[in-house]
Amino acid sequence: MGFFGRQKKRPASEPTLPPSMAEFMKAASYEIDGLIAQDPDWYAKLPYGGAMSREEAREFEIEKRALWRRIIAEAFAHRELKGLRWITRGDDLVCPECRLWDGHLFSRDNLPELTALCMHLGCRCELKPER
Repeated sequence: MGFFGRQKKRPASEPTLPPSMAEFMKAASYEIDGLIAQDPDWYAKLPYGGAMSREEAREFEIEKRALWRRIIAEAFAHRELKGLRWITRGDDLVCPECRLWDGHLFSRDNLPELTALCMHLGCRCELKPER
């Protein structure tokens, strides 16, 4: 193996870095494509339907999912944060499940619970860092 092919070993005390954005995008692509395969009518159900093509909507959903996952990973790495607060748009397009989570604070200890929640296609919710 050449010099550039070797990976530097980290001391056990050094924290591991979150995945790269490219890795988040790849994982999000698999996730979104799986959700699309489960619901052939997904495009018609989007709250922003008609504003973009099917492929643009798919790419937008992948980017949103990757950012959502990255925010969670980075919040876990920042010890000064209390956690992440789930915020909806507060309008009639908010789904019943998201409405239940609105305002909920996921503490750093509960971030794995947040990771396990499946953000649905067309979700417009945000995660707000709380200090």
